[in-house]
Amino acid sequence: MNHPLHHMDFIFQTKLGTYPLAVQCEMLAELGYQGITVSAWSKELDQLPQVKAQWGLDVGALYLIHRPGLESFVTGIFESLEGCASIELALHSGDKVEDGDRRMLERLLPIAERRGIDIALYPHVRYGMQTTTEAVELCRYFDHPRLGIVFNGYHWYATQESALEQRLDALWPWLRQVNIAGCRMSPLGWGGVATIEPLDEGEMDNFVLLGALSRRGYAGRYGVMGWESMGGDVYGNLARSMSAFRSMEQRLVAHPDWAIMTELPN
Repeated sequence: MNHPLHHMDFIFQTKLGTYPLAVQCEMLAELGYQGITVSAWSKELDQLPQVKAQWGLDVGALYLIHRPGLESFVTGIFESLEGCASIELALHSGDKVEDGDRRMLERLLPIAERRGIDIALYPHVRYGMQTTTEAVELCRYFDHPRLGIVFNGYHWYATQESALEQRLDALWPWLRQVNIAGCRMSPLGWGGVATIEPLDEGEMDNFVLLGALSRRGYAGRYGVMGWESMGGDVYGNLARSMSAFRSMEQRLVAHPDWAIMTELPN
């Protein structure tokens, strides 16, 4: 077991500024990461086609948010994106999934089909599409081979959707990739809900999550989240998450039964 490990570029967007894409890639490559997820507001999207050749990293996905007023921007990304064939799409037209979100998907799916892009719906706490349940409903509704789901351990935990095994079973036909983070429920966290931390921090047991995915045969990549509120040394946080992830992988190989829970404590 040696899954490709990617990191989302949010960790490089600090309160003092943003690390250039070249530095991001140099850090990730030096630490042994296999790829990067890039946010759509990056000023260096035109450099994505060179990332693999220069640093040996895959651009696993582009993270993109749709909300009212961003229709032209979102469509433009789909029409112009090069060097990446997957878009993680968060939907935020209102307090729940709205008709505007469905109309946007109706507009984007033909473009995705024409350009060979996969859309992975990104459930996001405090957005309109918050839960994996809502993402599954959209995938069933559209029934399109280019439409799938990101399972994000942080947002699943932050929304308190619970029922990990049942949720994984329900979304399994549409699972495209997995994102994880250390996290704890806290008003100091993103949106006043939960913190985003390196994988060796927080109250979320990512070892159990990895075990549940492993038992189902998940062989894809993992993307690690980061956020400016983590603070400290970016390179050090990247190294900690890498070390924690590979340690959990090795432990799962040696002791897969350790990740099987009985019941939640009272």
